[in-house]
Amino acid sequence: SKPGRSKPRTNEDVLSAPAHSSRAAMVKRKGGTSKPAASSKSRKTAKGSGDASKSSAPSSPSAPTSPPGTQLTFERYADADEGVVTMEGLARLAEELGIDPATDTRLLALCWRLGAEKPGVIQRREWARLETCPDLPTYRHAGEPSGATLERLKAGWEGLDPAFLENAEFRPFFKFCFEFNRDGTKKFLERDTAVALLPLCIENRSHHTKAFVAFVETKPADFKINRDQWTSFLDFSLAVGPAPDFDGWNAEESSWPILLDEFVEYSTSAASTPVPDDDSASNQHKKKPSGPSSPTSLKSATAAK
Repeated sequence: SKPGRSKPRTNEDVLSAPAHSSRAAMVKRKGGTSKPAASSKSRKTAKGSGDASKSSAPSSPSAPTSPPGTQLTFERYADADEGVVTMEGLARLAEELGIDPATDTRLLALCWRLGAEKPGVIQRREWARLETCPDLPTYRHAGEPSGATLERLKAGWEGLDPAFLENAEFRPFFKFCFEFNRDGTKKFLERDTAVALLPLCIENRSHHTKAFVAFVETKPADFKINRDQWTSFLDFSLAVGPAPDFDGWNAEESSWPILLDEFVEYSTSAASTPVPDDDSASNQHKKKPSGPSSPTSLKSATAAK
């Protein structure tokens, strides 16, 4: 489902495409297509010796017209009371694009390209970047009519896939995923939000995602993941080889967050633990997943604040 260019070589395949529900009710807004202004010609009738001769007056330059299609106006998606595009507005956009806001990380990439500064909302000046950000398919080139359209965004949607980003550019996007999915002024992600979001955002750039998620799920339900732990997991994934060897890991000189030290110890211990021969005994040790059954790429898209 990716565009023509090749993805960087990676180590494992993980989910990165649509599949969930969206947050609460979607607010209906009036939207529509602006009709191009029609140029008109005024005619003059010259009267003289009984003959009517007609001449056309010069037409004035026509005003810039909007391109055909559904206009991505701020008002179409913004909450009238809050004055920003909320998760409900993004869910409406996702519905019109025909994608699932809960698992399509390209929607997060769109919000990142728009420069969203606050968790879960897009402000008017940020929404205006639909036409001014050259990394978006709605970018307005010189001489083009004003007005970003849904059709243009849809045509270039595949190009927003963060899988195409080089690691240096992927880092700020990965950090943005944490910031945008925070709850208000909180400086952390809840455990269940983190374990659902992580595989979607990091995609196939890590050998450790599945094991790390299993490790975090052993923590209490009220466990939190902070910004340093989140961003360090990406750096750890790029620097340290897969279990059980963890090539590149030095326990004596480790400067990683303690959570990652614990993860290595957990993985090493799990790898050295013999598996019981008795199937029933083995089943007793299987942990029932405690996280949500449906991971979300937009945290608030599945539950209203």
